[in-house]
Amino acid sequence: MNTNFLNSVTNFLKKRTFEFIGLILISTSIGLAIAFTTYSPDDPSFVYGDRDFEIKNFFGIYGSSIADFLLQSFGLVSFLLLVNFLSWGINLIVKKELKKIIFKLFLVICYLILGTVFIYITFNNSFWLIDNGNSGFVGKIGYDFLNSWFPWTNEIYTTYGLLLSTICLFILSSEISFRKIFLGFWFIIVSLFKRRNVEAQEDFSTNSLEEKNKIIEKPQQTFSFEEQDSIRDKNQARSKYKLPA
Repeated sequence: MNTNFLNSVTNFLKKRTFEFIGLILISTSIGLAIAFTTYSPDDPSFVYGDRDFEIKNFFGIYGSSIADFLLQSFGLVSFLLLVNFLSWGINLIVKKELKKIIFKLFLVICYLILGTVFIYITFNNSFWLIDNGNSGFVGKIGYDFLNSWFPWTNEIYTTYGLLLSTICLFILSSEISFRKIFLGFWFIIVSLFKRRNVEAQEDFSTNSLEEKNKIIEKPQQTFSFEEQDSIRDKNQARSKYKLPA
C-alpha cells in the first residue's frame, strides 16, 4: 500500500515538474522573440554598457543584453533557437518526456555553426546587425576554420550542402513532425469547407420554407364565373320572403 502511494506521488511530481519546465521553455521562447523583435543596436549591452541612451527593448537592459549577445554571436540563426525551445516545451507538456537531450543539444550546436557559415557566405551584410553582420562572429570564425581545411567552401554545391545540413539538424533537434502539422492544416481546411456547406444548406432550407409559407398564405385567385355565382346566390337570398302567419 505504501509502495503504491509513493509511486503515485512520485509520478505525479515528475509529470508536474515536466509540465513546469515546459512552461518555462515556452515562456523563454516567447520572451526571446519579443526581445529579438524590439532589439536595437543603439541599446546598451555587455559590450557597450556605458552609453546613456534610451532603451528601446521591451524588457529593458536585460532584454537588450541577452538579445545583443545571441544576435551578435549567431546572427539570424538565433531565431531557430526560439523554435527549439517552443517545441521542447510543448513536448514536455504533452508527452511528459524529452528524450536524448544531450544529443539534441549537440545537434543544436552543429546547426548553429553550419547555419552561421552559410549566412556568412551568402548574405552577411546587414543594416540591422551592423557589428558582426547577419552571421555573427561565430559565422566568421566557422568560415575561417572550414576554409582552412576545405578550400572549396565558397562553391555553390558546398553552400547548398550547408543549408541542407542546417535544416536537417534543426528538424532532428526540435522533433518537429511535419506530418502532424500537415494533418492539422488539412483538418482545419476540411472543417471550414464543411461548415460553409452546412451554412449554405441551412440558408437554402430557410429560403425554401419562407417561399412555401408565402405560397400558403397567398389568397386563392377567384374566377369570374365564381363571382357571378356568388352574386346570384345573394340575389336569391334577398328575394326569398315568408308569408305572414
